[in-house]
Amino acid sequence: MPRFPHSFHAVTLMTVAISFIVFRGAPAAPPPGSEDLVGTWRLVSYEDWDATGKVSRPYGEHPRGYIVFDSTGHVSVNLMKMPALPPLESKDENIVTPAEKEAAFDAYGAYFGTYSVDRLHGTFVTHVEGSLNPMYTNTDQPRPFVLKGDTLIIGDQKTWKRVLERVH
Repeated sequence: MPRFPHSFHAVTLMTVAISFIVFRGAPAAPPPGSEDLVGTWRLVSYEDWDATGKVSRPYGEHPRGYIVFDSTGHVSVNLMKMPALPPLESKDENIVTPAEKEAAFDAYGAYFGTYSVDRLHGTFVTHVEGSLNPMYTNTDQPRPFVLKGDTLIIGDQKTWKRVLERVH
């Protein structure tokens, strides 16, 4: 077997290193208009109103959750009803009753994808790539929003409103 001089190994390593630097690509720029939206936001309230003005809080009085808008244009949404559900009766995540599955589905909301911002209309759009709720997958979900300092208010504020606070 022929042996290569040490300089061959050095050149090979240098080529790999340069290829990594050149071909990995520059980090994606944040979507235009998203600069103050980028960050992690903690859910404070989740409210809906019916036609009579009656409020409902499907995730409870003190829901938990986060929305993360990153600087590459990706978003992740995770919301959980409080108080949390009790542990599974079987104590085994592979043995779940239909009622437990339904309760879990109703108590948690999650989706992810990319986002764009339309400052002119005061909206952001999540381009959903995947979701716990299959109705959201491969859809665009526009959301009106207002930023007030470290508070993010999502919704039309007449029939639905989500309030989040920036995590520092």
